[in-house]
Amino acid sequence: MKPFCGNELYSIPHSYLDGNKKNRVQPAFRGVTEELSKRFYKTQAEIIDEFIKDPKSKGIAGQLPTNWLAKIKADTPELREEIIQKVFMSIRSAVKHLKPYNAPVKSKEYRIHKANLENKRLKEASEYLSKSLRHFGILEETNSVNFKILKVSGNFTKRAYVLQEKGKNPTLEKLFIKSFKEINPLSSTADYNGKYSEVAHWLYLNNKTKSPYFSKVYWGDTEGRFMALEYETPPKHISPIVKFKSNYENIYKFAADFYRQTGIELSNLFEKGIKPGIINKFGKFEPAKKEALIMNYLQQLLKEYNLHHTDLHNQNAIIGKDKSGHAIVKIVDIGGLVEL
Repeated sequence: MKPFCGNELYSIPHSYLDGNKKNRVQPAFRGVTEELSKRFYKTQAEIIDEFIKDPKSKGIAGQLPTNWLAKIKADTPELREEIIQKVFMSIRSAVKHLKPYNAPVKSKEYRIHKANLENKRLKEASEYLSKSLRHFGILEETNSVNFKILKVSGNFTKRAYVLQEKGKNPTLEKLFIKSFKEINPLSSTADYNGKYSEVAHWLYLNNKTKSPYFSKVYWGDTEGRFMALEYETPPKHISPIVKFKSNYENIYKFAADFYRQTGIELSNLFEKGIKPGIINKFGKFEPAKKEALIMNYLQQLLKEYNLHHTDLHNQNAIIGKDKSGHAIVKIVDIGGLVEL
């Protein structure tokens, strides 16, 4: 049986068609963002249900960064919400303009150099969004926001960008914009990948765990087919690539180096039953492979909440910064998150 009827956001789940409507109990509904944050949704159909029940969301779940919201001035809560929605729509329009270069080979457009065409779109989208954010009081008149293409890969990622403020004394939070490929809505992979499932699972994970080892989602736009998360960068003095020595004088030396590079206390690994390495015949400490230690620890954290990441690797668990500016490993992509 198909999980829902119709197409995309405005599909009608079969749960709405089954049984006598008058006899069904209608639970209190407090908005799609709050609902998705409360529990782990196992299917895309369930998530679409929540969006349908909240038409005012316009396909968006989540919220703008706090320091963006602080700059919005309005006389009433209603006017403030209206401005926030307009900001969301402006960003949606800008991201939609950033379509990848995919013109037919024999077309006139194809003869234009790919980089020139995509750079033109980046400039146009950046200028448009800068004007919009200035209009809403979020961006200083002398500053701008700019999109930059990031080199990422993934079966469900169409393109990724960083959106950041440029100019004097920038204050706006940098955003990692992940644009999704279309997924067959009847495919089981849509239950844990793509524009619906990933934003729902991020909202739940951020609300449930509050863990510093998981990145933060701000909002997902299911109509715009993208998601905005915090942009992770390592401290200047730390390499984004974790590197262990082949051996250390003792386990304490390794513990210090491990924490310096990952933000994980070695004692936390012991608590999870993870063996960090061995003492070799020369009395030196030889650490286990970094992937085994880091990924195993992150999976153990997820397991505490009855979750498992089926596609966790060193491209979606990277080195970022904690609130103090120290290096910390973070999961930045949860496509593939399932409930145990």
